[in-house]
Parts: sequence; structure tokens; C-alpha cells
Amino acid sequence: MVYGHAGMVPFTGFGVVALIGFLFALFIAGLVLAFSAKLVGIKDASVIGAMVAIVGGGILGLIIGGIVSLVFSVMGPFGISLGWLAFIVTYVWVIKVVFHTDWIRAFLTWLIAIVVELIIAGILGLMGVATLGMFHP
Repeated sequence: MVYGHAGMVPFTGFGVVALIGFLFALFIAGLVLAFSAKLVGIKDASVIGAMVAIVGGGILGLIIGGIVSLVFSVMGPFGISLGWLAFIVTYVWVIKVVFHTDWIRAFLTWLIAIVVELIIAGILGLMGVATLGMFHP
């Protein structure tokens, strides 16, 4: 095994940076989801609960959506669309369960969070394009 400076394994820091970046992104997404939940009137909303809903909804939605897509894949694009629909319904259900609310508020929370996150991603993308443009002649 080749060791880097001071006996450390090279590239170990990249994994740590990736983990910190993931946790930071999860925290920001949790803030957005908790804000969305408070906006629609869910009293039980917290950032930790939102982070649990994001991770749980993503994992469970991926499993359920994948199974539905696989089962209905013989129907072509319609089967894949059913998989996406199953993913969304599962994700909203997890939000509903975590925040102890009804379907309408859970769906509105999810929808507002998606819109806010798209706006944030757009702003960050524009900032990235602006900064990258400064490096080109």
C-alpha cells in the first residue's frame, strides 16, 4: 500500500469531503422541506423530521417506484410513468407519516419544496455559469 504525506492513505479526504457535502445538502433540503411544511400549516415540522422524510422518502420511493416500473415495463413509457407516479405517491406518503398530517398538506409541502429547491438550484447554476465565464478568455 502506498502512503501519502505523514503516513496517510492518499485520497482519503475526498470521501470525507463527499460525506460532508452530502450532509450539508441534506441539511439544506431539510430546511427547505421544514419551511414548506410550516408554510402549509403543519405544526409538527422540524428540520430533523424533514431530513428523515427526505432520506426515507427517497429510499422507499426508489424501491417502490423501481418495482412498479419493472412490473409495468412491458407497457412501455406508460409503465415507466407509473413508476414515477408510484415514487411521488410513496414520497408524499412518507412526508405524511413523518409530519402526522393529511394527504393534501403533505402533497403541498412536497410541491413547495420542489419549487423552492429548483429556484435555489437555478440561482446556484447561474452563479456557477457567471464564475466559470470569468475564467475563459
